[in-house]
Amino acid sequence: MTLAPSAQRFPELFPFHLVVDADLVIRQMGPALLRLLGSEVRGAPFARHVQWHRPRLSQPSLEGLSKLGSKFTVLQLLDLPLQLKGQVLVDGPHAFFLGTPVVHTLEQLSSLGIRLSDMARHDALADALVMIQTKDMTIADLVQRRTQDLEQLATQDALTGVGNRLLFNRELPSDLEEHWHAGQSLALLMLDVDFFKQFNDQHGHLTGDACLRAVADRLVTLAGRGGDRVYRYGGEEFAILLPRTGIHGAHQLANRIVEGFASAPLHLEGVHLPQSITLSVGLAAFDPTDQSSQADLAAQDLALTATKLIARADEALYAAKRAGRSRCVTLV
Repeated sequence: MTLAPSAQRFPELFPFHLVVDADLVIRQMGPALLRLLGSEVRGAPFARHVQWHRPRLSQPSLEGLSKLGSKFTVLQLLDLPLQLKGQVLVDGPHAFFLGTPVVHTLEQLSSLGIRLSDMARHDALADALVMIQTKDMTIADLVQRRTQDLEQLATQDALTGVGNRLLFNRELPSDLEEHWHAGQSLALLMLDVDFFKQFNDQHGHLTGDACLRAVADRLVTLAGRGGDRVYRYGGEEFAILLPRTGIHGAHQLANRIVEGFASAPLHLEGVHLPQSITLSVGLAAFDPTDQSSQADLAAQDLALTATKLIARADEALYAAKRAGRSRCVTLV
């Protein structure tokens, strides 16, 4: 067994070792020496980087090194002002030099320590960066998931689980622009739970909250077409966006919602409701052929178009309430 593999197995025990082959080509270095000289030294002729300082060998060879026996040898590094003192052992086709730095002053010792310490810090930083880079995708995925979670919390109504008013205000203008370019209608339903204040006062806020959750769930079920979106607009008021839907189709869905609540009482755990919870609905639709809408959108005033649509649906909702509730009114 040669000494070179031994050094490979236990490099931490030989920080300044040096191994050369029969041609005196450097094949291996200890970790400290490798940091000082650089990895490009491996494979280079020994005499290019190291000089025999003592004993002086004019023409060193593997055979000559083997005759040194147990004598101490001092090597001079040509790339650095540093000497190494140790012993040379020859085993088969390799010569193994086990040495330690030779320092004569505290300044030399400090200089060597600082140099190796800086290299160690650099290596540690490089290792840390590699670790970060290898985990970068995981970190990015985690950040993305957390961002999505926060986004959902910010745009989801905490009580009912449907979209909140922030999400509604964000999506309505973009939907209007999309439908304008596509030449398609977009309908809006504004819905309000009838006599909810009296219900809340009679049964308490916890039951009132349960009622709003049940209303939201039923609205999601009744507005079950692909693309229809339910929002809690505020308090006991909800909104539903109906993409690619004109007045006629929206009116049919609105009537189905009104009848669905009027004909089937909500089931609230622990609460007996003697009558159904009903809804009043106001309907308005965006028509891309409407001249007023065209003027607003041509001026890129999506916010104004959205405001007008909400105002018309809200006006229709209050008309439904004035007309006796539990009905839909359409404002053309």
